[in-house]
Amino acid sequence: MKLRSLELENFRKFRKPIRLDGFADGLNIIIEPNEMGKSTLLEALRAAFFIRHSAKSELVRSYCPFGDDVAPRVGVAFDIGDQHWQLEKQFLKSPHIRLTGNGSRIESDAAEERLQALLGFERGNNRGSDLDTRGVLGLLWVEQATALSAESPGRVARDEIRAALEGEVGAILGGKKFDRICERIEESYGALRTLRAGKPTGKMAEAEAKLAAARIDVAEAQERVSEYQDSLAELESAQTRKRLIERDLADPEQAERRAKLSDELKLAENAQLRLSTAEARHAEAEATVQATQAELNRLDDATQRLQAAEQALADARAAVEDHQTEFETVAADEQERREAAAQARTARAKAEQELQQARRAMVEHNRQVAIARAREHLAEILKLEAALAEKRPLAEGLIADERLQKLAALDRAVAEARAVQAAGAITLDIDLVGSASVQIDGVDVVSGRREVAKPIEVLVPDIARIGISPPAGARSAEAQLRSAEEAFSTELGELGVASYAAAVTRDQTARTAKQDIAALERQIEMSCPGDPVLELKAGVGPLKALIASLPAAADAGAVPADLSELETAFDGMREAEEIAAAVLDEAQKALRAAEIAHTKLEANHVAATHNAATARTLVDEQADQERSAIDQRFQTAREELGRRAAQLSEAQATVANLDIDRIRRAISNIDVAQRQASEERVQLVARIASLESLVAREGPKGPPGILAEAVEAEAVAEAEVARWTREADVLALLRDALREAAEDTSRTFLGPVTRRAARYVNRILPECDLTFDETMGLTAIHRNGVEEPCVDLSRGTQEQLAVLTRLAFADLLLETGAPVSLILDDPFVYSDDERLEVMTDILLEASERMQVILLTCRAKAFRHVVGNRIMLDQR
Repeated sequence: MKLRSLELENFRKFRKPIRLDGFADGLNIIIEPNEMGKSTLLEALRAAFFIRHSAKSELVRSYCPFGDDVAPRVGVAFDIGDQHWQLEKQFLKSPHIRLTGNGSRIESDAAEERLQALLGFERGNNRGSDLDTRGVLGLLWVEQATALSAESPGRVARDEIRAALEGEVGAILGGKKFDRICERIEESYGALRTLRAGKPTGKMAEAEAKLAAARIDVAEAQERVSEYQDSLAELESAQTRKRLIERDLADPEQAERRAKLSDELKLAENAQLRLSTAEARHAEAEATVQATQAELNRLDDATQRLQAAEQALADARAAVEDHQTEFETVAADEQERREAAAQARTARAKAEQELQQARRAMVEHNRQVAIARAREHLAEILKLEAALAEKRPLAEGLIADERLQKLAALDRAVAEARAVQAAGAITLDIDLVGSASVQIDGVDVVSGRREVAKPIEVLVPDIARIGISPPAGARSAEAQLRSAEEAFSTELGELGVASYAAAVTRDQTARTAKQDIAALERQIEMSCPGDPVLELKAGVGPLKALIASLPAAADAGAVPADLSELETAFDGMREAEEIAAAVLDEAQKALRAAEIAHTKLEANHVAATHNAATARTLVDEQADQERSAIDQRFQTAREELGRRAAQLSEAQATVANLDIDRIRRAISNIDVAQRQASEERVQLVARIASLESLVAREGPKGPPGILAEAVEAEAVAEAEVARWTREADVLALLRDALREAAEDTSRTFLGPVTRRAARYVNRILPECDLTFDETMGLTAIHRNGVEEPCVDLSRGTQEQLAVLTRLAFADLLLETGAPVSLILDDPFVYSDDERLEVMTDILLEASERMQVILLTCRAKAFRHVVGNRIMLDQR
């Protein structure tokens, strides 16, 4: 299949009509920047071929330019073999399709079906997600980012590839019939266990759920039996306790004891009331005595406080006046120190700026010196790497010790066999005289010596026939020699040497080269120690990356001025600043101390003034009362206090004989015991009723009968689970056996694809074998005896393998006459320059067999590729 033209209108970013003509048979390259619509071209092709014109899915609605309500339209001209076809399709508004070619014009659904027959795909879901129906073109039209994984072909494409393979290697495992058998087994197994995790599902899950429920029922029934037995025992115990409590509640001695304690409590409460009255009257008399004594004390204290306050006021006034001069001196000194500190700070800042400038200049100078040193290291490393490259081919000739020992043993075996053969053979000297002739076993011979190790017949024409038989061991010696020589020759051939001596020489040369390689690698490693000035890590890679990122070599320049003088000057300025700051700090501390002291003195003066005024007022108030009247009231209060104390002692003695708290505790204990007994009896009555109801509710069968039924149901459920488990195990065994058979035969079945893909893959991964699964997906590669899953390979390698396997499928299908066209949207984004060149060479070769269309934004990467270049003209 070959595209000839593509026309779009109202399709995503292409609002105005755009037409691309001039598609050639070979390689076509469309190189445009990002956001120019390259991926939209491939999406338009997919829409034209795979999406039905009448579809109204979310995908189809996305074809409209953003914010527009229009009808997207796509037109495609293409060739299949010698036939030219023209396809036009419009979506959403007045949707229609028109397919013209081979002398016919078809529209509507008939055109869709004719298009499917032409290109070999099936009707999909119109959402763009049904990749299985797109056929070969769905596999070979690779959209952006899809090439990052070697995906399995879709179902329709897989069927076409299988048909091609069966034509080449014959049907294996029954083809679609085998697939249907596998599907039935998978379906049956999936009805019992999940396909991925093997967890129970369907009937098996239901059986296990029934078994779990039955086991729960058994446990619940056992618990009910235990509760039933416990209830019977508890019922008997509750009835016994109820009888004991009722007997205690009816005891007459307890009622008599409580009545006696109540009478004693009344006597004690009356005595306590009299004591409380005596205590209150005694406290009142005592308070009167204390108040009168306090009046006398206040009068004496007020006089003394007035004298002390007047003296403190005079002292505070004098202290304020004395401290004022000292405060002014400290304030002036602090101002002077502040100005000196500001000057020192300015000088330090200037010195620091000059020092920083000098340091930056020194850092730049050191960096240039370090760069020059790194360039020298790199030059030396390049020389070492060149020497290393020369040594590596020699090191590859290393022969394993066991192989060399085996070769030496074979060499000795040949020599020993030759010696044995020579010892047991007969030496025959022949010297022909004149025209005489001699034949040995019917063959003419010439004069000379021959070793005879087997029976021969010597014929002298017209004279005699002579039979010669060597000793019996000579024949076995010759066979042994021949066997030894064959084994020795085979080993020499596998090692690629002419003799044992040549093998020893090659091995010694390889070992010497290997030692030289190790020494060179150590030299290279030691030549890349890293450099903290350039933040360069140790190693060749960081060094090369650094040099590659640097501009051309520049002179390190003159060495900046000596930093030591500037640092000394800066240190001096900083020290002077610190001294000035310390002196200022001390001055400020002295000023704050003076301010605090002055404030305290002022506060003391104000407080002394207030205290003096208060004391004077208090003395004036106390002077209004006569001292003799106060003394008379004090004496009367003391006499009343004596009488009240006597009454209090009498009341205390009476109360001491009656312990009111003991009586109340005894009554309370009797009442609490009665209440608790009554409450316990009520609870027991309720519990006995509940237990009797529970026992009656269990019915004639009871919990033991229910337990027996639950155990029987559990046994039935266990048998059902065992039956489904056996069936699932058998299906799993059959499933695994069929899968192993499919995997064993897939290598033979996919042999043609593997061979075709290997031709390409070995150009980027020499001596690499490929493994495909039963769905024709590339799963792993084998190199150096190690299997590497594709998912573990680098992104670049995965991308390259994905394109190359698709190309192998395309070659296979092309031979069967299938419509093949390869379109790649922005491929090889993770490929290095060397791999990219190989991949573009492969695409150029493929373009000689099929049409290849390359959509890319990487003009520089594909500038060297020769192909038909097509430009997007959106004017």
